[in-house]
Amino acid sequence: SKPAHQEVPVAASILERYVGQYQMAPGMVITVTRQDARLFAQLTGQSAAEIFPESPTDFFWKVVDAQAHFEVAPDGKVASLTLRQNGHDLVGLRAP
Repeated sequence: SKPAHQEVPVAASILERYVGQYQMAPGMVITVTRQDARLFAQLTGQSAAEIFPESPTDFFWKVVDAQAHFEVAPDGKVASLTLRQNGHDLVGLRAP
């Protein structure tokens, strides 16, 4: 069995970078929001769920076996979110 995901602390200022909408597929958007030092992700038509950091750019859900990776450009801007679930990677570009 693979090791469990380990939560690590990440500054709210870093979490704030990820807030926004990511177009995963036609009609499928992940909306990322922040409440204090907690980050939430909401898929179109579903309720928001907290995502937990295991690195400053990698997060995981506890309610489902899925992970989110944020692609951060050298200038600090976030370009995309990669959703990893069931062995598949789905990349969503951040809405301007």
